[in-house]
Amino acid sequence: MVVSAVLVDKIFCLSFVAGLCTTAGAILLFIKQELSDRGLAFFLGLASGVMLAVVLFDMLPSALLFSGGMKSVAGVVLGLVFLAVFDRHLFSRMAGNGTLTGLGYLIMLGIAVHDLPEGMAIALGEEMKARTGMVIALGIAIHNIPEGMAIAAPLLMGGNSRLSILLQTFLVGLVTPVGTFAGKISVANLPELLPLLLGFASGIMLYLVLFQLWPQTASIDRKSRWWGLWTGVVIILAATFF
Repeated sequence: MVVSAVLVDKIFCLSFVAGLCTTAGAILLFIKQELSDRGLAFFLGLASGVMLAVVLFDMLPSALLFSGGMKSVAGVVLGLVFLAVFDRHLFSRMAGNGTLTGLGYLIMLGIAVHDLPEGMAIALGEEMKARTGMVIALGIAIHNIPEGMAIAAPLLMGGNSRLSILLQTFLVGLVTPVGTFAGKISVANLPELLPLLLGFASGIMLYLVLFQLWPQTASIDRKSRWWGLWTGVVIILAATFF
């Protein structure tokens, strides 16, 4: 019964759409070939602002209000360490294949690993407020689009067909709703772990913003990234307090 309920849940459907934005990014690359520096920087800045504001104004305060304050802090540290270890050690070790197709598959694997805890973050946010889950899904959907472009670009240049690229980005996108499903099941069966899981999801999102999205924009267009960041923050503040 729990499994069937999750599958028809509104937030699960939103998570599925957020995952499909990875494929949307590949399609956008096929159409436009490339995104302008200003547009890409604003896009990544917007995703950074949305996720940062959700963590600071929704997820962390709600997690700390639970009886397990230390669990929440431990979860944040675990989330940060998890992605740091993957990005700085496992990812670099697998980067031996110098072909464009190999690079595309490497990026695909890294994004898939990120997408699982991101999907869990959607489910955990929805446990606090339906709106929180929705805005987390929005932030993830926004940054999944350039991720889809990042997967598709080297694969396309490496001679892979567009149909195969679309199929592969679709499969990567499915990892997000799988994470949401796992988050829902975890909360339903182990509610005492909610503070730890909320902290873990917060740590994941903070790492994505501080060490991936935000640094990437610095080399693209510094001014546009700030416009995107503050636009994302204002959107979440408006949704939170008005």
